[in-house]
Amino acid sequence: MEELNKETENVQQTEQLAGQVNYQAQTVNDIVGEAVNQPTEVEQKRERLRQILRDTRISSDTKVPDLEYALEVDGTGFFARRDIHAVKAKAKAGKTTTLKVFIAALLLGVMFRIKSLMEKPRILYFDTEQSRKDTKSILDDVATMTGLDSEDIDSQVVLQSLRRVDRDDLLPLLCQALEDEKPDVVFVDGVVEFVGSFNDESESKQIIKDLLVLSEEYNCAIICVLHTNKSDEDHNMRGHLGTMLAQKAATVLECKKERGSSVITVSCSESRHEEPTEWSIMFAEDGRIVDATEQRKLQLEQRKAEQLQKRQEALEKEKQERLQKCLGILRDKGGAVSRKQLTEILVKVLDRKRPTVASYISEWLKDKAIFEDSNGLIQASEEFALPF
Repeated sequence: MEELNKETENVQQTEQLAGQVNYQAQTVNDIVGEAVNQPTEVEQKRERLRQILRDTRISSDTKVPDLEYALEVDGTGFFARRDIHAVKAKAKAGKTTTLKVFIAALLLGVMFRIKSLMEKPRILYFDTEQSRKDTKSILDDVATMTGLDSEDIDSQVVLQSLRRVDRDDLLPLLCQALEDEKPDVVFVDGVVEFVGSFNDESESKQIIKDLLVLSEEYNCAIICVLHTNKSDEDHNMRGHLGTMLAQKAATVLECKKERGSSVITVSCSESRHEEPTEWSIMFAEDGRIVDATEQRKLQLEQRKAEQLQKRQEALEKEKQERLQKCLGILRDKGGAVSRKQLTEILVKVLDRKRPTVASYISEWLKDKAIFEDSNGLIQASEEFALPF
């Protein structure tokens, strides 16, 4: 009986060992199978790209939100949400003053010709260029323009003086402020401070892309302020940063101030949609920012009159030069020449076509600068004749 029990026990142990071996073999097979079925790195990359293409495809039935503009001028909207925009100008040409008007309009509903299209918007303002005193004057001037008290202004405007902040902290600070404040409109006065060099192409591309992503993520309009090149004739924004900003911005406004004039005129240089009309502001004698529509109108009329006068003076000068050449020909030909011969000579001298020269001769005859004698010869009138 004892031998039988031992034999049974050995059989059971053998069966258990065989079961363990079979289980381990099955586990290895499962692991190998799962490894074989895992997508390769190349397949994972392809799937990631396919997912991006699926997410970014626009089809006929794709629902996209309508443009939501922050402001309008004379019925044309600008500074749309979920996009970046630019305000450019020469140094000290009125950029910050223009932003003050935008803030006043957003707070009050309308300021001069600028009208807000948002209901009680929240405004974030990053000032990276001015002193704290000058930054504070933004709120002071807005209060003067709107008549609102400090509590009302501070409840909607978050103004940051960041001139002393390290460049590497600016973008993280902007991200944090966007998360905390949830603004509708963001002004970055001095976006150049966000990069080490405005001529660094890679860095410029990256910051513009970052701002575009942030405007989408936080459903706000981000307005970047940047100087134009120093040359009076060059109105492009500085460096690769300016080039990238101009390419990606939905709206680019330019502030101009003519020499000797206090009028700041804001016009649209680039827009993906309808361009807002230009408008003007200025500082009154008491330092207040006021509408300058009438002053700008007078300025344009004066410029038009000056340009007309210059054109008339240029035309008169050219007319006198032509007459002098005609009188010189008459003198060189002994004082008289046939109309046909005079026409042929003037065609070459003036480099004009025959009908044009014929009209000149007719005009001189009418003005009695020259006359045609009884023999059909053209002579200079006594008053205009040149000495031999």
